[in-house]
Amino acid sequence: MRQFKLQKTKIHSFIKYIVALCISIIVGLLMLIAVYMLPVKNMKTNVARSSEIFNYEGLFPQLVSGYKYMQLDNYTESIMLGAAIYDGKGGVINKAIYNEHPISHSLSEELALTNYANEVSDYEYSGVRYARYWHGYLVPVKLLLLFFDYADIRIFNFFLQNLLLFFLLKLFYKTRMEQYIPAFLVTVFVINPLTAGMSLVLSTVYYITLLSAIYLLWSAWKGKAGETKINFLFFIAGVLTAYFDFLTYPLVPCGVLNVLYLIINRDNIKMASVKALIQKILLWCFGYGGMWSGKWLIGSILTKSNMFADALHQIAFRISLGGAVDTGHSRLGAVVNNVKVFMKWPFLLIFLIWGGVCVWRLRKLTHNMSSKNVPMMVFLILTAAMPIVWMIVASGHSYHYWFASKELAISCFALLSLSIYLKNLIAGNQ
Repeated sequence: MRQFKLQKTKIHSFIKYIVALCISIIVGLLMLIAVYMLPVKNMKTNVARSSEIFNYEGLFPQLVSGYKYMQLDNYTESIMLGAAIYDGKGGVINKAIYNEHPISHSLSEELALTNYANEVSDYEYSGVRYARYWHGYLVPVKLLLLFFDYADIRIFNFFLQNLLLFFLLKLFYKTRMEQYIPAFLVTVFVINPLTAGMSLVLSTVYYITLLSAIYLLWSAWKGKAGETKINFLFFIAGVLTAYFDFLTYPLVPCGVLNVLYLIINRDNIKMASVKALIQKILLWCFGYGGMWSGKWLIGSILTKSNMFADALHQIAFRISLGGAVDTGHSRLGAVVNNVKVFMKWPFLLIFLIWGGVCVWRLRKLTHNMSSKNVPMMVFLILTAAMPIVWMIVASGHSYHYWFASKELAISCFALLSLSIYLKNLIAGNQ
């Protein structure tokens, strides 16, 4: 009888997540339809006012010359803003699904955007469909462009992100995890709050990471961080990442939540906890993959077209070595290129010093370490390896290393948290 009840509970939970996914897909589409019903006149005016930014910065400006870590992606920004202001033909449902942006064959991406926004008639413009992503970022971006230009949005973006970070750090104190704040700040440093504040495309995953971490720590502070609630948080984080992200560094919310979950439960982690950890990661994957493929399904139904063909082709391309034999790309090379982003003295000094401290602590701990501490250490190390596995599998995507390298924020958070955990163990043993 007990086995039957357990099986019934599992089936009920699975159905709950299926229903939540279906609701997310419907709500996501309705929000896009709503913002596509807004007039684009003010949006175009505000983008036109921002023309000097793109004309001055170009496609891939570096806030600090020579540092890919400090590089913006105005090419993708132009696509995002173009999708926000382009008023193509067809009904509002088709617009919400196809997410067209303007191009001109005689202009680069950012110049096509600014000339289209300024209604320069010297060039011919056409709309290009980008339907394989949700483009959920258009919901806030379109609303903001009704009142503010791109420069204003950058400032608001930077202010709000730092406000959320401040609130999150307060929650570290309230949950008595303040000793892990340095590890999290280095994690934020790897993500780079400067480029996240200056860029729409680089900020979406950062927002999801901050907000989901805030919710997890707030729940822990209030004593409401039950397994069911945390499992659903992982699922929702996957859904939101698929909806808002433009495929930048999508694994970070999952990895950061995983490390925080381990830290919160550091006194109760056992080898048997691997089942709960795998369940959470799979729920994130289900939310991410289910929400993403939901766009192709609902889009195919409403437009009577096959959106799966293009999407699956692009997935195959992203997990390939770049789609060309003569590129010289390799899966190991994808990892190396991402790591090389941080092969600069400021990063090397931080990581070498902290790495040395971690090794010293581990050496000091080996003689009196209890076996009950091993699972926590193993799980943190495995979490640190998540970005490497992602880069090897999605090697085609990982060659966009100026933003894909931010996945390594997970490794930093996990390894630095491990160092702090070892320090606490030593202090406790002494």
